[in-house]
Amino acid sequence: MKITEVLRIMATLVIGLVPIGGLAQIQTYHYSGAVNGWADVDLSPSGLGAGGFEATFGALSETLYYNPTAGTLEQVGSVTVNSSSAPVNIQGSIFAPGEGSATLTVGNNGSVSFDDIFTGVSLGGPETGTTMLVPISASGVYDGRAFTGNWDIDIQNYLTIDAVGPTSLTFSEASLDSFSAGQGVSVVSGTDLRDATSDDTYYYSWDVDALAVTAVPDEANSLALLGLGLSALALFRRR
Repeated sequence: MKITEVLRIMATLVIGLVPIGGLAQIQTYHYSGAVNGWADVDLSPSGLGAGGFEATFGALSETLYYNPTAGTLEQVGSVTVNSSSAPVNIQGSIFAPGEGSATLTVGNNGSVSFDDIFTGVSLGGPETGTTMLVPISASGVYDGRAFTGNWDIDIQNYLTIDAVGPTSLTFSEASLDSFSAGQGVSVVSGTDLRDATSDDTYYYSWDVDALAVTAVPDEANSLALLGLGLSALALFRRR
């Protein structure tokens, strides 16, 4: 075989192995499985009374897009919630009297969807945070008057990448309490019903320790394999 033919085949191999459009820097991974975590959902007069329930997270399904060059990681997916809806009795306190009942709902159809981007992410680097939202809705009767309301629980979520390999990415994600919703935030228009966070037990995060997610074949890898295959065919045809 001539040296020019060898060089041509080698060039074809290189072209086939180089992803088009810079797709190589985006590493795609997927995880589906059980997780631990919960969110306390409260509704009470001025945030000082009682009325709520604990929603437990169950199965998580997500795709992660890691860009090591930009230091970003995007999580897109959903996590199931059980129970996602429950009736509660609203009871005030001596400082905030009032009573009633309501049905509180977390998420939509038994799950919470998310699309969040962590910035400043690096292998073995410090944990980075982003704001995640839990949608809440309520309807009921308070002091003899019907009401409805919708609001979000803002929770700071934190993530650390522990290892990155050709076929997997391992990360840790912690459950942390949050004051971001804030005691005294009105959640039902025209009432003094509040989203009470004074008990410091508001969580929206799954407790994950060294969870490995597997790589997802992407278009870039497919193009590389196609280029390799075409090069091999060209070699065999020449022979």
